[in-house]
This record gives sequence, structure tokens and C-alpha cells, in this order.
Amino acid sequence: MTLPEDLRLSQHLALIQSRFERGQYRQALEQVRQAQSRYPQSGKLRLWQALAQEALGETQEAILLVQTLLRNPDPEVAQQARYVLGIWQAPRLRRSAEWLSEIPDLSRLEETDPPEYRLAYGRSQRKGPSPRSGDPLSRRAADPPLDTKPLIWVLIGILSTLLAVMAWLP
Repeated sequence: MTLPEDLRLSQHLALIQSRFERGQYRQALEQVRQAQSRYPQSGKLRLWQALAQEALGETQEAILLVQTLLRNPDPEVAQQARYVLGIWQAPRLRRSAEWLSEIPDLSRLEETDPPEYRLAYGRSQRKGPSPRSGDPLSRRAADPPLDTKPLIWVLIGILSTLLAVMAWLP
């Protein structure tokens, strides 16, 4: 998608931010470079360039670029540069192994389960005794979930009526 060359800086910045927020860091960086050809002195563009570079794994280049922005004439850009640089250069904390919980890889779970235990269409294919109809827990699992919207509206109506009555009391 090619963009018209006559975009204003604010439009470029909005496009860059939009692409960055969607995780399209390479496209955001391309948009930054396109805008820099027209606005080479823009500190905001260079800040977005650094953010996109860091997101793409080019951390050292991003840090060097942000360091040049610390003395930018725009105080907002300089402040944001200090903030970002502080985050990127912060020391990494050491974490004890007991603080971490390992999450098992479940991507191959279906391959290891026998076929009779796999789920199809949301129901188990395992053959076994059916739950007793007198068991309240098995009935609760089979009941559809309650629709709470009407209940919420009734409660809002009661609450507003009570507030109206309290407003009229001396």
C-alpha cells in the first residue's frame, strides 16, 4: 500500500502508531523512514524509529538513537527519550528458580492421548457409566448458563426507584 507523499507529520505519526500498536513493527519502521525523508529533523519520528527498532530486536541501535534524543529541543521528546532509555538500560533482576512456574507444552497433547479420550464437538467420546439423574452435581453441569441481562436490568430499576424515593424523603 503506497501512501501519498503529501501527508502531514501528524498523519505520518498516526499511521506509525497504528502500525506499531498492531505489531507491524517493520511496516512502522518503513513509514518512519518515508516520513523522515520529508521531516528529517523530527524528534518524534526518530523516537518512533527507536521504538520500532527495539521491537524488531535491534536494541543497541535503538539505544544509540534514543541517546541522541536526550538533548532534543522538544522537551516532550527529550522526556520520553529519558523514560524509554531508563527502561531499556535498567538492570535485569535475577529471579530465583522457585519464583518461577514452568508451563508445560501442551501442543502435542492430542497426539499422546488415546483416541477414545479425545474430544469431538465439545463432548467426550469416552464410554462409561452415565451420571445418575438424581445427582445434583451432574444436573448442574448439564443445565445451560443463566441469562443475567434481565436480572441486571431489574436490579438497576429497583436501585433507581430506591434512589428516587430517598431523594424525596426529608
